[in-house]
Amino acid sequence: MIELSKPNKIPGKIKWYILTYILLLLLIPSLFFSVFSKSFGVSLFSFLAFFVGLPVFLYLSIYYSRLIFIVENDKITINSGVIIRRSKSIPFDKVQNVENVGGILLRLFGLSRVNIWTSSPQQIKVNKKETTYKPDGRLELNSPDAEWLKSFILSEHS
Repeated sequence: MIELSKPNKIPGKIKWYILTYILLLLLIPSLFFSVFSKSFGVSLFSFLAFFVGLPVFLYLSIYYSRLIFIVENDKITINSGVIIRRSKSIPFDKVQNVENVGGILLRLFGLSRVNIWTSSPQQIKVNKKETTYKPDGRLELNSPDAEWLKSFILSEHS
């Protein structure tokens, strides 16, 4: 349950989601290579799991354990970062859209990603004629909390 004007944390099951996601990302290439050589596929998976997967898992676990968000009547503040701490306040009157995204794996864990979009130019990245968009705020929450947050933000700003 999200509490107003108090620090809220990301659900603990996000760590299981991250672990599963990383294992799937590492398992698919190793299965592909194991078709050519069983020992090569197993050794590739072991190498990737230990030298890539473990550091990524540890970093993301620390990142999400330190991520705190505070929902107030007129804004949301997201405090994040492992080495460099960041704090971003998003006033609800600047919010253009809030979307809840839930892929198969997120839904399997009962989670949903909340993307908060504003008209900020910082959301747009142009690199070699390719444009990507990044929301001003992004949180992974339990699905009911994500729906509540979306409704709360949109009702406050409209």
